[in-house]
Amino acid sequence: MLNRAVAKTENKTTENKTQAIISQLTSSTDLQSKSTPLSERLQTSLDLHQVLSLYADYLIQRLPVSALQFISDDQIINLVGDYENRANEYSVMLYADNEYLGQMIYQFKRPPSYVNKVRLEQMHRQLTFPLRNAMQFSKLRQAAIRDHLTGLGNRALLDETLEHLSARLKRDNSQSHIVMLLDMDGFKAVNDRHGHQQGDEVLKQFGRLLQQQLRDTDRVFRYGGDEFVLILENTHSQQAEDVFIRIRDALNNDISLATFNIGVSAGSLAMENFHSPQDIIDEADRRLYVAKVSGKNQHLS
Repeated sequence: MLNRAVAKTENKTTENKTQAIISQLTSSTDLQSKSTPLSERLQTSLDLHQVLSLYADYLIQRLPVSALQFISDDQIINLVGDYENRANEYSVMLYADNEYLGQMIYQFKRPPSYVNKVRLEQMHRQLTFPLRNAMQFSKLRQAAIRDHLTGLGNRALLDETLEHLSARLKRDNSQSHIVMLLDMDGFKAVNDRHGHQQGDEVLKQFGRLLQQQLRDTDRVFRYGGDEFVLILENTHSQQAEDVFIRIRDALNNDISLATFNIGVSAGSLAMENFHSPQDIIDEADRRLYVAKVSGKNQHLS
């Protein structure tokens, strides 16, 4: 009898710590034309992070949740708190018309009651379709602003980023942002001797190399052909020179690229609040040209 009582207590403790994953399947026929305060809020944006933030703000005012996380096939988004342990965790897989969206993982301050679970189910029914719309919009936007070959930002995203930084500089001119335009020396010979397919592989590898040499706050774009643009925020000219040297050394030491005898040249400048995006690129291009005619594998700032 005592053993059974202990076993019962252990099972109950385990249940309190981690709830089994359940599914929330919502179909469009489940949702009538009536709206709720939550659904009205969620329909005000197509930005994925904004939709999830609106949901999280609504949730924490009504349920004793200490941490909340959304996990999809390609990302993890922390919305509330930090997961210190897995006590009182409750996970729900969300579907909209049989389409899997991801998991909502809740950590409650105390074991969720039946009433808590019912309220969550009601909230999920309001969340699933705005969430699906935001995820679809996010995928479309990513396709529109990413270079199809390297996965880096494309010229459209570059222009958008430069406009954003220019606006920030107009408000606060104390910061220094460097824009660097790089060109691969000897890349044409790769295409001529080895074909365009091999040339594409070289471009992809060079794009990965650039990302590996930069900080998380720096950004890389493929400008076109074998030209790439770096945006180095809160960076000064000497630091930009150090970045270029690091890239040049990494290129020389890269086994898969060294066999092609490729070099890199660059031109860079610090953004000013009166620069337009085209002004910046034109001046970086002029400096890049000088660097190339001066002997290549050089950086002019």
